[in-house]
Amino acid sequence: MNSGDLALAAKGVSKSFAQGDQRLVVLRDIDLSVSPGEWVGVVGRSGAGKSTLLHILAGLTDPDQGSVEIMGQALTGASPAERARIRNSRMGFVYQLHHLLPEFSALENVAVPLLLGGARFARAAARARDLLAEVGLAERLEHRPHQLSGGERQRVAVARALASAPAIVLADEPTGNLDRESAEGVVAVMSDLIRTTGTSFVVVTHDADLAGCGDKTLALLDGVLSAVAKPA
Repeated sequence: MNSGDLALAAKGVSKSFAQGDQRLVVLRDIDLSVSPGEWVGVVGRSGAGKSTLLHILAGLTDPDQGSVEIMGQALTGASPAERARIRNSRMGFVYQLHHLLPEFSALENVAVPLLLGGARFARAAARARDLLAEVGLAERLEHRPHQLSGGERQRVAVARALASAPAIVLADEPTGNLDRESAEGVVAVMSDLIRTTGTSFVVVTHDADLAGCGDKTLALLDGVLSAVAKPA
């Protein structure tokens, strides 16, 4: 499969940071390919470089070496305006903290990316309503974040990430602030959405169980990304 057929293709990505008079190498010659509709879990301890990797995959940080493409479009080396266009049209994001707008309803929070992209409110609201129904929140459309449980807030965040029908969603510790039952609910929602939308997910986490829920599990250790064998 060539890079144009992949949701994401990272090749030879390396990154280091100055630490006094030395360089701290965080990522070493990383290759990562994500097919359409594939869930890739990346597990690593705190400080292993997971967030740095995610920032590079999102085009928010430049690698020292290597490249990233989204659906065959070069993210690395692109202008800030082109990167923003690719992120807005091709990518969605879920964070450990939901980052919902507190004064907005669940429906309005999910509609925001579409409204910012120029969609009319009626179309954005209809899309948000459909997505919230898909994540099991059809009865919570008008609830504000403080009226929702932690798991419900994170499901709104997942729905918002899918509002623009992205090719890929990058998730940074998406269940890190949730209890086990709520976390399992969010994982189930993401799994269902992959099947129904064909959107790819890259989930970085310190939780080996969460990373193992995907189609492919990778471990980030000493700057090297390597495959983790699935249990027989």
